[in-house]
Amino acid sequence: MTTAVLVHGGWHSASCWDLVRAELTAGGIRSVAPQLPMTSTLDVDAAVVRHALDSLGDDAVVVAHSWGGSPVTLGASGAPNVRHLVYLAAFMIEAGRPSLVDMRELPPMASVQIGPEVAVVNPEFAYDAFYHDCDPQVAAECTAQLRPFACAGWDRVETSVPPAWSLYPTTYVVCAQDRGMNPDAQRAMAAAAEAGEIVELDTSHSPFLSRPRQVADLIAERIRQYSAQPLNGLPPPSGKREP
Repeated sequence: MTTAVLVHGGWHSASCWDLVRAELTAGGIRSVAPQLPMTSTLDVDAAVVRHALDSLGDDAVVVAHSWGGSPVTLGASGAPNVRHLVYLAAFMIEAGRPSLVDMRELPPMASVQIGPEVAVVNPEFAYDAFYHDCDPQVAAECTAQLRPFACAGWDRVETSVPPAWSLYPTTYVVCAQDRGMNPDAQRAMAAAAEAGEIVELDTSHSPFLSRPRQVADLIAERIRQYSAQPLNGLPPPSGKREP
């Protein structure tokens, strides 16, 4: 059996995956969704991802959303039970680099209030930025659960480990209507990292809310595909596993 490990993005909580997890459960697929603390540097959240993998007692297909791609890239690197990675509108960049830009260096913006220690999303702007194709009530519930993000989370972490996406078969899912992360930036990351497969969804930044069945089906398909293949141990750092 292979478990789906669902890693949320910045400001969000593990509960953002609840609709997808319900669909997976209905299809007989086990899932876990670790709660990232987002209170310190990237390596702290990466350790939470690694602990979740090490505690499974099972193989894993790991799904990372948005900023969650960076803790997965670092924390899943070298994990012997990973069969496949799915980057869902997620940062697919080098290990130890938290994001494409350090938001502390950007001009002030209305949607995110950045203080000396933490950054918080302005709830008035959350729907337009993250959830514009979602049911308003579902979006409101998710907005209410947004959490502060420690500014230290944008600090680069020095590491010698290879990025997880260089070790395992990988799917990148571009959200074509994304207002939180430019879809062209998503396509560029997927191309630069040589993702094995690139899929496009005509959704906002949050298809786990607007299209949970479609996201669950995508995950289930990869679980079926990669569970059917033997897991022969960790591949050499010089290349990805062949699908």
